[in-house]
Amino acid sequence: MRAIHTSRLRRRLAVLVGAAALALAGCGDGGDGGEAGDGSGLPPKDQPLTIGIANEQPYGFKKGDEVTGFSPDVARAVLKEMGYTNFKFEVVDFGALIKNLQAENFDIVAAGMYLTPERMKQVAFSDPDYCIGESLAVKQGNPENIEDYQSFVDNPDLTLAVASGTVEVGYAEDAGIPDKQLKTYSGIDQMYAALEAGEVDAVTGTAATVTSQVEARSGIEAVESFIPQDSVPPCGGYAFRLEDQEFRDAFNEQLNEFREDGTTTEIITKYVDQNGPTAEDVAKANEMTTEDFKEAP
Repeated sequence: MRAIHTSRLRRRLAVLVGAAALALAGCGDGGDGGEAGDGSGLPPKDQPLTIGIANEQPYGFKKGDEVTGFSPDVARAVLKEMGYTNFKFEVVDFGALIKNLQAENFDIVAAGMYLTPERMKQVAFSDPDYCIGESLAVKQGNPENIEDYQSFVDNPDLTLAVASGTVEVGYAEDAGIPDKQLKTYSGIDQMYAALEAGEVDAVTGTAATVTSQVEARSGIEAVESFIPQDSVPPCGGYAFRLEDQEFRDAFNEQLNEFREDGTTTEIITKYVDQNGPTAEDVAKANEMTTEDFKEAP
C-alpha cells in the first residue's frame, strides 16, 4: 500500500490537470457544453440521480420503503455536498449492476462494488472507501473442514457456490478451483438455498455478507475471515460510466475530503453492528487510490 500523503499528492495533481483541461475547454467555440448546461460535464442538479444497488446488507439494501446501507449513505452525503438533493434507487442482481449502468439505467452504482482491473475496463471507479476480508458459509459444524478456497483445490469432491458477476468468481478461479467444482447463481438467496438443500458445500462472499446471512438463517455457520491470495485487494468504491469522467472526478474529489476528515469512517462504521467494515477497514482504503487496482499483483 502507498502512504496516504502520496495518494493525496496524486489526487491533487489530478484535480489540477482536470481544472486545466476545463479551462481550455472554456476557451472553445461555446458549444453545447456538459449535461448540466454549464460546461461542467455534470448531470443536471434539478433532475433526480438514479443510483443502483444490489439489495445486499450492509452495503446497500431496502428496508421497507427506505434505502439504507453504508454505500448509499456515503453516496448521498457526497452528492449532497455537490448540490444534488433528489435521488432514486433501483435494485437489481449484483451481476446486472454494470450493464444497467452502461445502459444508462443508473447514474452511479453504490453497492460496495470491489475495484478490479477487469471492472475498471468497463466502468470508472472512485477511490475505495472500505476494504474487507472474504468468508465462506458452510453447514453447521463445518463437516468438510473447509477453511478457504484452498480447501476446494485440495478436495475435488467439494462444490462452491458463487454469485454471477461478483469478484468471488475471479477469486475462486485465481485459487485454482476447477470449473466443475463451481456453481454459479444469479443472486444471494439462491446460493444460500442451495447450501441449505445440500446442493453445494459452501457459499462464498465478503465476510460482512456471509456473517449477515448466517445470522439470519439456521443450520449454517461462517468460517474465519481470510484475504484471498494472489488477488487485488478486496476494497470497494463507487462506479460511473466511462464517459462520465467529469462526474466521477467531482465525486471523487468530495469523497476524498470525506476520507481525510473522517466523514466516511463515521458513516461506514455505523454499520459495524450489521457486520459492516470497522474503522481499521476504512483506514486501509484511505491509503489507496484507483491506481492500486489497475493491474493484478
